[in-house]
Amino acid sequence: MNAAFMPGAEPFELTGDDAGILLLHGFSGSCSEVRALGVGLWEAGYGIYAPVLAGHGTIPTDLERVAPADFFAGVTESLREVRRRYARVYVVGLSMGGTLGLHLAAHHALDGLVTVSAPVFMSPFVSMTVPLASRFIPHRHVISNYSAWRGEVVGYRTTPIASLRVFLEVIGTVRAELPSVTTPVLVLHSTGDRTVPASNAPYIAAKVSSAQKAIRVYQGGRHLLTLPPHLDAVQADVVRFLHAREAPYVTARQRPVRGGSR
Repeated sequence: MNAAFMPGAEPFELTGDDAGILLLHGFSGSCSEVRALGVGLWEAGYGIYAPVLAGHGTIPTDLERVAPADFFAGVTESLREVRRRYARVYVVGLSMGGTLGLHLAAHHALDGLVTVSAPVFMSPFVSMTVPLASRFIPHRHVISNYSAWRGEVVGYRTTPIASLRVFLEVIGTVRAELPSVTTPVLVLHSTGDRTVPASNAPYIAAKVSSAQKAIRVYQGGRHLLTLPPHLDAVQADVVRFLHAREAPYVTARQRPVRGGSR
């Protein structure tokens, strides 16, 4: 995995004060799909640490050498980095980034978790056909990211079928871990998601053991809720959730708000 990052896919960091966010992109995507949300959350007063998931941001064939353990180990190391920088740590994850956030919450103490369009299961068609196809044509590439095709984000337009099986293994592992999640959780999804069934949202909310959990399913929308037209609503909901967790730590003075963009 020595290829250079695709322009726009690079990891990024926006420094903050006491509270930091580990911001995770999704499968076949890159940091470009969470960059605007990251800037908005930074302007709301949070430090942002956005890594690139294992095998991503370079060339699709890099995914052929990635196992579920690589995804789990990568985000665990990123969590350690955020902990070194901040007193309080939150995770915000899009799609499989949200799934990996659930994995982190099942094994580590977090101050809060937000999942956006996160899967812990896929449609029966995907769940049945991918394992079969990966046995016979594992290196065949299939279309995986229509937003990348449209030029809306930087990501892999196609991915090897074998990597889709790894993706299914990841979400299957995390599905079994949901009862171990006790951190405060906000689950966001949309009825218009044609990639990940919206039924994932109530399933996640029902299965986690968190005493504080909330769910919002936007009408219409799309899978990549971190892009317009739902970006503003998602950002507002995430900031509201984070501010509620941060309230005990905020003094009478006004929370610092940063301006500008990056």
